Amino acid sequence: MRTIALLAAFVVAPFSGWVALSSSTACSPALQATINSCSTNGSTLTISGTKQQPGTPPPAGKPRSKSDTAPAPADPRSELQRCIDDWEFARCFELMPNRPNVPSAPPSLPTVTIADLAQFAPPPVATTAEPGDVAIAGMPANFVSAASTQTVSGTLFGMPITVRFTPVAYDYTYGDGTATTRDAPGRTWAELGQAQFTTTPTSHVYRERGTYRADVDVRYAAEVDLGTGWLPVAGELRTDGPGRDIRVFEARTALVAHTCAENPGAPGC
Repeated sequence: MRTIALLAAFVVAPFSGWVALSSSTACSPALQATINSCSTNGSTLTISGTKQQPGTPPPAGKPRSKSDTAPAPADPRSELQRCIDDWEFARCFELMPNRPNVPSAPPSLPTVTIADLAQFAPPPVATTAEPGDVAIAGMPANFVSAASTQTVSGTLFGMPITVRFTPVAYDYTYGDGTATTRDAPGRTWAELGQAQFTTTPTSHVYRERGTYRADVDVRYAAEVDLGTGWLPVAGELRTDGPGRDIRVFEARTALVAHTCAENPGAPGC
């Protein structure tokens, strides 16, 4: 009877069970297919092999089977951190926690020009000359214009608008071929505390007798409010004032015994 020594080498866990030996199975091709090595000297059969336990890395040089592949470790970074690292700023902003509600930008306001405001222009201003639209040739006539700051509301470009007009200049035409620009509306002699036919900041002297058609054009600076506060508008809006007849007389001096009130029929009365 042959004596058979069974020598097994184990890497992780030993083979279980027994191998039945016979002269026909010693190192047969079928046996060699199930173990790592097999050798015999005629009286002793030596085999060795390994068995891999689940979850244990395979030996070096041996490819990993699908069943041995472990799941990839989870990325410890948050989705926000990953998008920051990858330079995806738009997506990062959407992922930001507790992101404040940013209001959408208001629609851009239309550009308003001084010509657009012509429909809101203040009414024309008439001028008067003291005393009573009558003047004496060679003596000052005092011109007064009642222009003031005005505020008008309406609609422009389909939007509600408020316009504020402030007078900045007064262009006088006196009807005798002369004109001038003043920066004030003028005040009466009484308001100024002056005597009649004295010079004022808005007075004018006619040299010849006659009737002259005088008028004043007022220039306004404009500001608009479209719901965001007052905004200045470039340029000036000009209103054309109506003409007014100024009668100019000559003044002659005469030595009389009585005044015209005392003797209406006296020379010069």
